[in-house]
Parts: sequence; C-alpha cells; structure tokens
Amino acid sequence: MAEMQIVAKALDDFGDDWHWVVLHNADPRGERQFYATKVDTVCGIMLDEGGVLVTLHDTGAPDQPNCPRCLSGRMDPALRMALEEVLERADAIPATVRPR
Repeated sequence: MAEMQIVAKALDDFGDDWHWVVLHNADPRGERQFYATKVDTVCGIMLDEGGVLVTLHDTGAPDQPNCPRCLSGRMDPALRMALEEVLERADAIPATVRPR
C-alpha cells in the first residue's frame, strides 16, 4: 500500500478551492477505486479516518491545486481541528460593548 496524492475538491461547500488530497495506504480495488486508511488534504482538512473506499471521478481537476495552504505545506490535521475548535468557541462567546 502506498500514499497517493491527487488534486481534488475537498467538499462541495469549500467553494472553488482545489486541494492536494492524500489517500494514505491506498490499495487499488478496481479501475478507479482505492481503499485508504485515511484521507486528508495537505493543508490539514481531515476527510475520513479509519478506512474508506474512494472512487475517483474525472472532474476536470487542474494539475496543481489553487488552495494557498496546500501549496505552502502540510498542517497536522489534529492541529487544524484544535484551531477550528478554538475559533468556534470564540465565535460562541457573546461580545460585550461598554460605553466609555
């Protein structure tokens, strides 16, 4: 099994960003299907952990992603999740404005 890196969209709600998507321990299961133990992006978006069957579709992907974070390097998915949790908690705290 090998690591496989492709250019793909992470999710529909990620707008127009194309990412480096990494299929970890990719094992061919057909012409366009692979079993992967984990799927994430170079910029740290965790797509699946624990094993998944991935079917590749021709989506007209470019040769290189346009996600600036994918192009600049890998972020640990656990760190990204921790940062997102902190940002979500901060957004949930009501802002108080006090007059001077």
